[in-house]
Formats: sequence, structure tokens, C-alpha cells
Amino acid sequence: MYIKLSNRKFVSFFLVIIITFITYHLFIWYFLTSKIFNASPYYIGDLGRMSYQIDSLFPRIEQVTLPNRHFNDIDENKRPIDLITIGDSFSNGMGSGTNPYYQDYLATALNINILNIQNVDNSFGYIDTIRYLHKNGWLRKVQTKAVLIECVARETLNHVPSKNNTFQLQQRDLNATLFKTNFTREFPNTLPINTGNYKASYYYMKYKYSIHAKKEVYKFPLVTNLFSSKDKNHLLVYNDDINNIDQITDKSVILLNHELNLLSNELKKDGITLLFMPVVDKYDLYYNFIEKNDDYPRNPFFTLLRKQQKNYVFVDTKAILIPMLEKNISDVYYPDDTHWSFNASEQISKNKTFTFTFLSNKGI
Repeated sequence: MYIKLSNRKFVSFFLVIIITFITYHLFIWYFLTSKIFNASPYYIGDLGRMSYQIDSLFPRIEQVTLPNRHFNDIDENKRPIDLITIGDSFSNGMGSGTNPYYQDYLATALNINILNIQNVDNSFGYIDTIRYLHKNGWLRKVQTKAVLIECVARETLNHVPSKNNTFQLQQRDLNATLFKTNFTREFPNTLPINTGNYKASYYYMKYKYSIHAKKEVYKFPLVTNLFSSKDKNHLLVYNDDINNIDQITDKSVILLNHELNLLSNELKKDGITLLFMPVVDKYDLYYNFIEKNDDYPRNPFFTLLRKQQKNYVFVDTKAILIPMLEKNISDVYYPDDTHWSFNASEQISKNKTFTFTFLSNKGI
């Protein structure tokens, strides 16, 4: 009799554990995890996925409403090519949402043909790729008028050409690399019971007491509301926005500027204009609106670059976008993402840097 009673207690205890386990997972999955990882067809930004901060989520679906669009492959019907763009996820629409490509805003505002390309080799930076395409005659072949190099500011110094790069690449089918993107917004859905549920509940609570609860993402309080998400006054930023500041020195920026000037001089021989558009880091753009920001380092990149003598066209994204924040415009960058929104892309396309370059007098 004693043994049977003990067995019953054990079974009852085991069932309670199982029911509690399942209930916990279903509860967390329904209220937290599913909103991040099972949001399809909506896209959730990278910072939202990494930090589990559901109040900062900005679910969105890609939709293109602009009459003119860039293209990602050579199209004989799209000649001449007025501008070639090359860059990171910003140039490849990874922010998703409404009109995620800044190139489409430029194409519409300036009525120009824009071709977006990828790096010719994984070991190359963007400067390397454009120099290689110029040396082998590809840029002359496609008859482009201008080239724009885009790169998020925290990574720009990584694209300074290596002295060991001799450009001795084997002959290859450029179409296999220039027009093949590895960027994707597809993420697998999760089952209701998964380890992410533990992380979601843990980091959801931990960020209430720490701005750096998870190493990949900082969460700063802002002095005013600058987002339209449920949490309107907290800023999610990528860890490297801050970690990479130490690499930004007078010497490194001077070297970057020097390489851009060299490339620009080479391109000018064939009548090609070089534009350089470093994308301001989210942390750098919102820095003046962070509470007690004196406790955190200031990013000197744009201040240092503005001082340099340039032979290329410099698109100062920080100077263009700061006034939007000063006017309390929400969602210049998506609250849950490292990427800017269509608000920023539209504002940049209207800047006089582009209108002067492409529309003044005879153009470029």
C-alpha cells in the first residue's frame, strides 16, 4: 500500500512538472517569442531579434510604392547607367518595410538609372572592387557616369585597401559575383517549446535594470520620444557601434580619405564621378538624445572626415539626418533595427549633394 501511494505521488509530481513546463513555454512563446521569431509575413529587425525587446518591435512588410526602381543586373533597356552603387545591407534593402532601398528614392527623385552590385571577391573591400572593375575595363564597358560607395560608418575603416592586394584575380564571370547577393531576410519559425523562451523572459526582464544586458545590444533611455513603437523613448544599438569607436583616429581617417582620393582620381580619367556615403551609426546619430550621454564615448568619425581635403563627393548622412531628430521626427531609424527607415532614405535623396551632382548644368 505504501509503495502504491508513493508511486502515485511520484506520477502526480511528474505530471505537475510537465504541465508547468509546457504552460511556461506556451505562455512565453505566445506573449514574447512568437512575436519575434514567428512574425511572418512581417519582418522584425536585427536588434529586436537579438535583444528580445518586444516593446521596441516594428513589424513590417516590404512594399515598393515608388515609380522608379534600381536594378540588380545588367539590363540593356536601362541605359545609360547613371550611377552604380555598392555597399552593405543598407544598399541591399535589409531594413525591409516601405521602400527599403535608398537607390529607389534616388532613381525617382533624380530620374536616373541605378545599378546595384556586390563585391567581386570576398577578400575585397568596396574600394578594392571598384578599383578592380576600373582596371579591367568593366566600368568603361557599362558606361557608368558615377559610382557610389556606401558603408555603415563603423565598418568603413575595414574597407581601406590592403597593401598586399595586387589585384591579380583570375579571369572570372563577373555576373556570378557582382549580381549575386548573400543577404536574406528569411528566418525559420520556432516551435512553441524552445530554448529561446528562456532567453526571451530572461533578457526581457534584465534590460529593465541594465543598458547592456546582452552583449550584442545596448538599450539607452532617450530624453524624448523618437520612435512610434510601444516603447517610444528607448534606443537599441548594436554593440559594435560603441566597440569600434577606438579604431577611429586621425590617422585611420586620413588613410581612408587618401585611398578614396586616389580612387576618385583614377575614375576621373574616364569621366566617372566617385561618391562616398558612410552611413551614420545609429548610436552616433541619436547620441545627443541619450540620457546622461556624457557617460558614454562620442563617435568622432564624421567630425574627422569633414576636415579632410576631398577629391570625391562626400554624402554626409549624419548632417542630413540630425535635423530630422531635432524636429522630433519618429523612426528615422527603425526602433528594432540597425537600419534606417524610408524616412531617412527619402530625406537623403532630396539632399543638394545629389541634386547638384546629377542635375546641375550638364550633370556629372
